[in-house]
Amino acid sequence: MPLNLKLPQIDNNPILLAETRPAKIESFISGLPFGDPIRAATDLIEELQALNSQKVAYANRLNALELYRPAGLQIFLDLIPHFTHASLPISKNEQAFADTAALLWQEFALGYKAALMELQNKILNISNAKSSAIVIQRAIHAIKEQMLVGYLTYKTPDNDMWGELHQLYFSAAHQNAERLTLPDSTQPNNESSVSLVYIQACLMALANPSHLSGTDIIKTSAYITRTAHLASLRALGLIENPAGVFLIKLDGKSPPVPFSKNQSVPDSETDILLLTVDLARTIHNHIKSLQNGIALENHIFPDAANEHHLDLLKQLIKHFGKPPVRIFHRSKKTDGVEMNIGIRAVHYGLSKEPKFTHPLSTITSPRASRWQILNASAGGYSLRKFNSSQAAVHVGDIVAIKNIKAMQWEIAIVRWANINPLNQLDVGLQLISPRVDAASVSNGKGGTSSEALLLPELPAIKQAATILLPQGSGTAGETIHMTADGKEAVIKLTQVIERTPMFTRYQYDLI
Repeated sequence: MPLNLKLPQIDNNPILLAETRPAKIESFISGLPFGDPIRAATDLIEELQALNSQKVAYANRLNALELYRPAGLQIFLDLIPHFTHASLPISKNEQAFADTAALLWQEFALGYKAALMELQNKILNISNAKSSAIVIQRAIHAIKEQMLVGYLTYKTPDNDMWGELHQLYFSAAHQNAERLTLPDSTQPNNESSVSLVYIQACLMALANPSHLSGTDIIKTSAYITRTAHLASLRALGLIENPAGVFLIKLDGKSPPVPFSKNQSVPDSETDILLLTVDLARTIHNHIKSLQNGIALENHIFPDAANEHHLDLLKQLIKHFGKPPVRIFHRSKKTDGVEMNIGIRAVHYGLSKEPKFTHPLSTITSPRASRWQILNASAGGYSLRKFNSSQAAVHVGDIVAIKNIKAMQWEIAIVRWANINPLNQLDVGLQLISPRVDAASVSNGKGGTSSEALLLPELPAIKQAATILLPQGSGTAGETIHMTADGKEAVIKLTQVIERTPMFTRYQYDLI
């Protein structure tokens, strides 16, 4: 399969020659304004663009890219916090940081792809497999990080990125270079390979990042980096159990798909399998450890493992084990709905006046926003934000929705978000209750009150009554004072039903 890669346009008459002298490059890097990540990234991008747009000897190009790469990684890590926690739709300022981060890795990818083509086009090709492996691995890594920026801004990577990833891996495999051990400071033990970084890119897509908060996308990326060696690639063959088996079409432009959901006949020449069974077993063991109060190794997550990581691992095992089966069918709709986003806004919409003030609440009363229903099922909705609507939403937000025909608010959770090619914000909601009541809670007399939401018992689906509190406002086993519908009560928070970065949902007992 011949390579068909996006390559930089060559300037045959450059005004300034690209710098390839190591001492000059090191001096340039030491002078970068690392305290200002956008400026530092812009300066580095300009150097990479000059390098990528000129004819440069293969060895000089590779050496220059390798010198620039550690600085690029440091700048990238400094850019990420400026858009990871952004609400959707993302602001222009936050988007500027994201665009700069994506452009930085795009230029690195172009540089390494150019080096690969120069290597393959040598008249006297004395290159070995390791020379090809290093530029292919670096190119795949750069595209993978560019994809990560897309995930963090809820934009689906375009098909051309996947097409290039597959081509690059196929090229390495054709040269038997895909498993060669390569030095790489971005990886565990400072070692990597073409296969390893390619698997990392595939696993990140399978983790369904549009269903994760920005913080969890970063944590998932770090977790996959540490555990991707447990997944493997192999040729087509007998499959006894399709769970944890995914099909990759190396001549296509799509991410891996569960083998059981593939609709076409696999091609043994260009199709391979990704196996995640051993990875799923390890995730299961990590879940058991956290449930038993056993701390995971410090490097498993970028920060100390806690209860929220347990929830994240439970989500990952669903994707790397047996893919979930859709229960409800969707039907297209064109109705509009009002939506209140977040506990405070839902509370205000129910009570019509802010009876209780959360410590972090703003003075401005929250307002419902207008959304278009794209489709609906018994379990939820897919919505699109009207351009004129003022709304800010995160994956994991609790929301209340009411359409024109409904007389009461329904409660749902934002399960996924996506910015489509027309820059429109789409979200997916899972309904969790057809009714909700406003309440306030405090830790005792004279304590500060905060908003809470009460969801009634639903005997038909064996769902107990629950209370939703802002994240960090309570713990299982804690006794708190509650006021609802003018009545006071003391309750004990018992079982945690669900946690997101925005709220925790508890079962409770009246005392």
